[in-house]
Amino acid sequence: MASVTIRPAPARPLAGRLVASAVLLFLLVFPAIASDYEVGLLGKFLVFGIFALSLDLIWGFSGVVNFGHAIFFGAGAYAMGILLKALPFAGATYLAMLGGVLFPALLALVMGYFLFYGRVSGVFFGVVTLALTGAAHSIIIVNGSLTGGMNGLYGYPEPKLGIPGLWEISWYDANVSYYTAVIGSVGCLAFSRWLVKSDFGRAIGAIRENEDRAAFLGYDVPQIKLIIFTIACAMAGLSGVLYVPIGFISPDLIGIAMSASVLVWVAVGGRGTLIGAFIGALLVNYLQTLLSDAFVVLWLLLVGLFFILVVLFWPGGIVGLARHESLRAWLRKRGLVA
Repeated sequence: MASVTIRPAPARPLAGRLVASAVLLFLLVFPAIASDYEVGLLGKFLVFGIFALSLDLIWGFSGVVNFGHAIFFGAGAYAMGILLKALPFAGATYLAMLGGVLFPALLALVMGYFLFYGRVSGVFFGVVTLALTGAAHSIIIVNGSLTGGMNGLYGYPEPKLGIPGLWEISWYDANVSYYTAVIGSVGCLAFSRWLVKSDFGRAIGAIRENEDRAAFLGYDVPQIKLIIFTIACAMAGLSGVLYVPIGFISPDLIGIAMSASVLVWVAVGGRGTLIGAFIGALLVNYLQTLLSDAFVVLWLLLVGLFFILVVLFWPGGIVGLARHESLRAWLRKRGLVA
């Protein structure tokens, strides 16, 4: 009679779970130990992390480089502000939030349809999205009666959460906007993790590795790219919505500089890692805040040097470095990872 060998289950990634629990606990108690300014700052960085995460879905996992991703971040913020102005009644905040997600998704659907079904890919996709960023920026400035033009959009009613007409709290409150950003970050990260591990996520990975082979195997490549592009841009719109209570709606949100910044955040944190998008956004923005106070003139140069060093010596970003085999071997000896 053949014997059956029962192998022990692999050890759980204890270190990862401990770090994730510690980070979540820190985020929950942070408002109790920090000033309103610091709480607002971290809330804004988390919103930028969601924005970077949305780019990581299409750049890191789909292999599509979008040089105009700020279009969808700004579209979410502007749609939120314009709808708050147009809908002056209780509960309008929720409708404005919905519009701030759906409008960028619709833009992505239209743009992606023509680009992906038109077989525009690689560097040409990047060039087209870069040109569209300039066009979107001009549209915002020209339509000043709707968008505020160069002065930015202001004067809209205060966004409120809670039960419309019965119990409402201001979204401008530092703790409310912060915890909203935390919930949004955790939710988007969990959704993205589920998405990339699903059958759909594996199809995206197959297209990224070899688009022609994926098409030969029967995958509808343009359709799959269009779906992930629309999902990612809707997430970028959500980050724009969450930015409204903690920032100012201006044409800069939709400009080339913002699109370049999010590329840097993802590259520094680690492309194709999900959590790296948050690490990159938090680290680079914290460095910008720190260095701009200490080095008023040279801070941008220093941040640029830091980015160049990361790209040259840690091409996988900070998360790629943390996953280096030598470090994992050291943790494995101590039973902290499987």
